[in-house]
Amino acid sequence: MSAPTIDTAPVTLVTGGAGGIGRAIAARMATAGHTVVVADLDADAVEATTAALPGAHGFVLDVADAASRRAAVAACDDLGGTAVLVNCAGVLRDARLAKLDPAVFRRLQAVNLLGPLALTRLAAPGMVRRGGGAVVNLASRAWLGTFGSTAYSTAKGGLVGATRSLALELGPRGITVNALAPGFVDTAMTDALPPEIRRRTLDAIPVGRAGRPEDVADAVAFLAGATYVTGQVLPVCGGRSVSDPYAA
Repeated sequence: MSAPTIDTAPVTLVTGGAGGIGRAIAARMATAGHTVVVADLDADAVEATTAALPGAHGFVLDVADAASRRAAVAACDDLGGTAVLVNCAGVLRDARLAKLDPAVFRRLQAVNLLGPLALTRLAAPGMVRRGGGAVVNLASRAWLGTFGSTAYSTAKGGLVGATRSLALELGPRGITVNALAPGFVDTAMTDALPPEIRRRTLDAIPVGRAGRPEDVADAVAFLAGATYVTGQVLPVCGGRSVSDPYAA
């Protein structure tokens, strides 16, 4: 990250900010006038994303590493302090229970649940000092349960529970905490799904199409500015959360 310059614009830290959804969130928040810190494990992707977003700052972040998390929040402090934390970084590798590798289970919890909680803990004092802030956690429709995805659903369900509890704790200090629960969104990760799984998933979406990263980014921007909304879980799933799931 280059030498920081203090900006009066609010600072938004987007973890996983160089991925498909994270990149769209970073662009949307930049359009809203925020100074965006694009934080991601992929250094080349960070460089490419920040190059495309004038005024954005890049940071190579491993959300599962304590020192890396502290350095990312410190970098935001150098820019004026985190106003919005978007916990978007995540990994999805899963299996049915009989084949679930305990190491994979621990990795999913470390990245998808424990990392966001630790970053929120680090960012919250700065938000209080600046008079308030917002945390937006990227959960998933999988928190409702997804066949063959126990580890991922566990992490995302935990993130939803933490979101609601933190909203109660941090609300009196001027910080809103909300979660999004995206459904099927077109990204490199979903492009890798087998064609039959993709077809059946799309058939289960009432609006008849996959989500776009921009759909999620618009919802993040709403929650980041909605000072009277906290502790909520907003599905961004094309109605799939109220439709019939497939079980196999």
